[in-house]
Amino acid sequence: MNARSFSALLGPAAWAVLVGGWVLATAAFLAIGTESCTTVAVPVAGTIEACQDTTAGAVIMLTVIGFVATVGSLFLFGLRHLLTVIVEIEENTRS
Repeated sequence: MNARSFSALLGPAAWAVLVGGWVLATAAFLAIGTESCTTVAVPVAGTIEACQDTTAGAVIMLTVIGFVATVGSLFLFGLRHLLTVIVEIEENTRS
């Protein structure tokens, strides 16, 4: 496998990382970003429903996973471009 054929594989890989990362980020947001409630028995007050909102953590997870997917795909796009330029330089110096 030469550099040109390897650089051709990096384009689809970069798109897969970008799209797959944002799909994963959205899935994490939907899985984490809910309000969970439980019933707690307090000796003096009786039964109390205590709720915890995890939306802030879900937004942070969405942002972090999406940012990492974007940076990773940009790295792969840059590597693809670099390999293509190196192949063109090699071809021009041989002739």
